[in-house]
Amino acid sequence: MNRIPDGLYAVCDESGPVIVEEPDNRVDFSNSTGAKIHCSVRGRPAPSVVWVRADNGSAIGVVPGLRMVLSNGTLIFPPFRAEDYRQEVHAQVYRCQASNSHGTVHSRDVHVRAVVAQHYETEVNNEFVIRGNSAILKCHIPSFVADFVSVQAWVDNDGTAIYPSESYDGKYLVLPSGELHIRSVSSEDGFKSYKCRTVHRLTQETRLSATAGRLVISVCPREPRNLVVDAAHVGVPDPAGSSAPHLTTRSRSQTFDVAAGLPTTVLCEAQASPPPSFR
Repeated sequence: MNRIPDGLYAVCDESGPVIVEEPDNRVDFSNSTGAKIHCSVRGRPAPSVVWVRADNGSAIGVVPGLRMVLSNGTLIFPPFRAEDYRQEVHAQVYRCQASNSHGTVHSRDVHVRAVVAQHYETEVNNEFVIRGNSAILKCHIPSFVADFVSVQAWVDNDGTAIYPSESYDGKYLVLPSGELHIRSVSSEDGFKSYKCRTVHRLTQETRLSATAGRLVISVCPREPRNLVVDAAHVGVPDPAGSSAPHLTTRSRSQTFDVAAGLPTTVLCEAQASPPPSFR
């Protein structure tokens, strides 16, 4: 029986580097919180880990106070002052690279984006609605924070909070896109006002809108300000007190950008007297 040389066992026990824990593909963080990006690897002998720029493969170095790499492969971005923002550090695409004597592997691209905290205010405007119809109040979020701020709840003037729910049978419904849907508006609804409460997903800061919106209710309108005037009916009720369906101006033409796998809301905002049916 042939004996296997002892050295062969040592070679067979070795392996090339493997990335056990892939870092997230996209990492957004606030300058007030910082971020840590982990890259767990294994291999024998133990791989060395460096982070490189995805565009040219060059290894990155330590930037005091702004970027550092731990010996375990963790890439750290400490909190920083707004004036210390550096695009080549805080808006960059990185890769984790692990190497040993058997080879080199790379992680997927990691898109890093640091967001400097800015003051912002949200607003809710009044909404004109015919009694008996449904109304939709919108929380207006400034475009420069729209990627990070979303509606958490709506709060009426009594302090009652209305949260998103999977129940669609009630008076109120917070839509996936953040609007407040109010069903079968009555005259009493005109005495309430509503603010939206938003949350910043990077800092978890919540705040109420700077303005409160309310419903301006009419029994049968002559020409509501936010309705499209139809050429055939001119928006004026007939002698019987009825009004043909009209689309609101924001329902005439809209384009939606929707991320794959996420819910969205497509609204058909129309009013009439009596209330219209939808299909």
